[in-house]
Amino acid sequence: MKTFSVLFNILKTITVSLLIMLPFTARSQTIPIYLENPSFEGTPTMNGIPAPWYQRSVNLIAYTLPLGSTNEIAPSDGKTYAALLAASENNTSAGHAVWTSIGQQLSKPIEAGKAYLISFDMALMPEEDHSDNTAATSTALAILGSTSEADIGERIWYSDIYYERKWNRFTAVLKPKKNYTHLRFEPYVTDYDDTCYVVTFLDNISMIEETLNFDVSAENTCYGESNGKVAVTMHSLDKDTYSFRWEPGGYTTPEVSHLPAGKYTVTVTSNNKGNSRSESILVKQWDIRIDATVSGISCFGESDASIYVNASGSLSPYRYTLINERTDQDVPGFYNLAADYYTLKVTDSMGCYKMVGIAVDNPGLLQMKDLIARPVSCSSVQDGQLIFTPSGGTPPYHYKLADTFQLENRFRHLDAGSYHYTVIDDHNCALEGNATIEKEWRDCAIYMPTAFSPNGDGKNDVFKAKLQDDITEYRLAVYGRWGQLIFETTDPETGWDGKQKGLDLPPGTYIWVATYTASNKQPMKQQGTITMFR
Repeated sequence: MKTFSVLFNILKTITVSLLIMLPFTARSQTIPIYLENPSFEGTPTMNGIPAPWYQRSVNLIAYTLPLGSTNEIAPSDGKTYAALLAASENNTSAGHAVWTSIGQQLSKPIEAGKAYLISFDMALMPEEDHSDNTAATSTALAILGSTSEADIGERIWYSDIYYERKWNRFTAVLKPKKNYTHLRFEPYVTDYDDTCYVVTFLDNISMIEETLNFDVSAENTCYGESNGKVAVTMHSLDKDTYSFRWEPGGYTTPEVSHLPAGKYTVTVTSNNKGNSRSESILVKQWDIRIDATVSGISCFGESDASIYVNASGSLSPYRYTLINERTDQDVPGFYNLAADYYTLKVTDSMGCYKMVGIAVDNPGLLQMKDLIARPVSCSSVQDGQLIFTPSGGTPPYHYKLADTFQLENRFRHLDAGSYHYTVIDDHNCALEGNATIEKEWRDCAIYMPTAFSPNGDGKNDVFKAKLQDDITEYRLAVYGRWGQLIFETTDPETGWDGKQKGLDLPPGTYIWVATYTASNKQPMKQQGTITMFR
C-alpha cells in the first residue's frame, strides 16, 4: 500500500481543538453503556469501517487498518483499528475543510446534566521518511453527541493538540447538554500552514460510565506572587456529599486560595457511593506586557515629551502611573514631560502590577559648530559663500538666508555684505545669527603655483588653483614627462597630492593644463609646469 499522502495531494490545514488527558480513580456504580465492536474488528480495507460503526456524510472515507503500509502501526487491541482523515480547506477540491466522522447508536442515551467517562487509544499516522510535506505533524480529536446519524450534533469533548506517532491512552469526560442516542468521533488538522492533511488512528474504545459531574476552575496569580485560586463546582442531581483533596498541598476544601502558579489536581470522592474522579487544572500567572512609545522632547530644555503605553497579557482595564510624578489614571498617555528617567507602573483589574523604567532624553542644544564665510574673490563678481556646520538638535537641518529653506548647508554666489541666517532642525528648533562676507578688491583671475611639497607638514602639500574669479566648467589635468595623464579634477577646491593611484610619484617637473569659463563668460585655457619637491 502506498503512503496515505498519495491520496491527498489536493489537501491543506484546518482549525484546531484543545485536548485534556484526565485520569480517574474509582468506577461508577451505575450500569455502563457498552459500544459494539470497540476495536473496529473486521477486514482491513480503504473503503470504510466495520459495522455497527457508520460514517456520517461522504466527506472522507475512513479506513480499517492495517493493510501493510510502512505508514502504519500494530493495533493496540485486537487485529484492526480505524484510520480517520481530515484536511484543510485549501487542501481539498471541495473548497472547505473535510474530515471523517464515524459513530454508532448507543444502547441507551447519555443524559443531559450528567458526566460520563470514556477512554480510547489514539496515535498520529507515522511519516518516518518525511517525504510528504503536506502531512500534518499533529492532530486533535473531538467527541460529539447527536440524536441521529444525520444530526450534526454537539461537541461534548475535544482534545489537546497531540504529536505522538504511537498509541497513547486518553480518558475524556463527556458532559452533554442534551440527551443523545449517538456518539461520534472526528479528527481535526492542527497545523496552520494551509497545506496539511492528517490521518489519526483510533482503537480500543472503552465502555461509557457515568462519573461525578463537576467542573474545575482557576484564577491566575499575579506574576511572581501567590494569589491564585482553584475551585470545584459540583453539578450533582442527588443529595450526595463529597470529599476533596488537592495535590500538591493536600488541601481538602472545594476552594483553595493563595496559590502560586502551577498544576493542581483535585480528587473528588462521593461519600455515599465511594466513586471518585480526578481532574487537573493550571493556575497561570498574569504577566503584563508593556509596550511604551516615547515621543521625545522637541527642543533642548522643553517639556513637551509624551509616553504612550500599550498594555496587554492580563485582564483589562488597566491603570497607569508615573511613580512620584503622576497619580493613577485610566488613559494610557502621559504628556508635557521634561527630560528625566521615569518609572511607569501598570496595574490590571486584578490588582497585579508591573513596573518598567523609561528614559526621556534631552536633545543636544542646537548650536553653530562652524561657519565659514568665503569672501568675494575679485572686484567684478559675486562668488562669496557661507558654509554652515551646526550640531545638536535633531538632524536633518534646513538653512535659510532669505525666504526659503534649503537642505544644502552652503550658499553660493553671494555679494559682499551682512547676512542674517536661520537654521532649523527636524523638530523646528531654530538657531539664528549674522555672518559677514568681505570682498577682495582686485582683478579677476586664477593663479597656479609653480611648486609644491607634498611631505605632510601641512604647508603647500597640494597643487591646486588659487581662485580670484567666479569660474565655471573648470578642469585641471596633470601629465607626466611622457604625456601620460596622472591626475584630473573638475572641482576647483580639489588639488593634486603628488600621488597616482595612492602611490607617491617621484620629485620632478610635471605639466598641467587648466580650462574654465571666466566670470565674463569667456572660455579660458592656462598651462604650465609644476615642480614637486619631497
